[in-house]
Amino acid sequence: MATPDVLIVGGGIVGAAVARALAIEGVAVEIVDSGAEPGIATQASAGMLAPLIEMRESEALMGLAIRGRDLYRELAPALREESGVDIGLWLDGIFRLAFSEDDEVSLRNAVAWQRQQGFNTEWLSAGELRQRCPGVSPEARGAKLAPEDGALTPLAALEALLVSAAARGTRLVRGETVLGVETDDGRVTGVRTRTGHRPGRLGGLPRPLSVEPVRGQMLAYDWPEQHPAAILYGGGGYLLKRGSEALVGATMEFMGFDASTTPSGEADLAVRAARVFPALAKAPIRRTWSGLRPCTPDGRPMVGQDPDLPNLWYATGHGRNGVLLATVTGDIISRQMRGTPKADQGLDLAPLEPGRFWRY
Repeated sequence: MATPDVLIVGGGIVGAAVARALAIEGVAVEIVDSGAEPGIATQASAGMLAPLIEMRESEALMGLAIRGRDLYRELAPALREESGVDIGLWLDGIFRLAFSEDDEVSLRNAVAWQRQQGFNTEWLSAGELRQRCPGVSPEARGAKLAPEDGALTPLAALEALLVSAAARGTRLVRGETVLGVETDDGRVTGVRTRTGHRPGRLGGLPRPLSVEPVRGQMLAYDWPEQHPAAILYGGGGYLLKRGSEALVGATMEFMGFDASTTPSGEADLAVRAARVFPALAKAPIRRTWSGLRPCTPDGRPMVGQDPDLPNLWYATGHGRNGVLLATVTGDIISRQMRGTPKADQGLDLAPLEPGRFWRY
């Protein structure tokens, strides 16, 4: 087998997006993933594209997140043509509900700030909210609406990216656990796996990374047929319609690598769902699942070159924004690895710099 130009450890949506971006430029890529099916975190994601709903006014990732959301508008039809897969892109808006006076003040202020920055958001009164979303809780005092935010189907997007990358020569190796890296003369030469050495220019971890798993539990109900599709945030969680289901998420739990679901997590999510959408209060739960998000201490991903090993690059720690930031991460890594001028395309990438956790 020919030695790839780039070896990617991890076949989730970020790894797949990086692979496709490199493969488009003629780079020979191999992805090594430990699962029988790639993308453990991606499989558990709700696929939110919600920069104007989730990001705070001072959030360093705001511009990056909006770029990530908007890239899907052009990527969705391209992926459908390249792979035959519909990624389920839905960018018809997200509501964030206010259940208290403090909520309302905070959300109104967020709308005002975002509109001053030129972002498309608005405040809806209680009556306007119920006119657009009749199933919403009567306790809601109103809502912030981000009309261009939305969601996609994560596993469909992952499949489409992998198929597109494979069509350009990318090879996916499944069920292979990377145990460490091999270096020579200050460069990564390959990775060690359970079955031996696998050559490549992109390897694993020369030092401990500030990334740890955060468990996210979710559950699903049948979506009430009489209500139109919607994505709603509020009550400490969110719910959205996907297919015939109402997906509810998600917990944030520091439980190591325990990806199990729990009765307490299920009960917590059920309370959140009922508060936002009362029609679900007595509905039977259809299924539950959980995943592990890779998170950093400051909530920002690590994207860029290792400060000591020039051929080692990081694209990890995206937390709950893996789907949102996947395609823009792929674009950044591809441009930086190839030394393309204006690799950041005007984005401030300093907050993502991997070495920020290793300075003393």
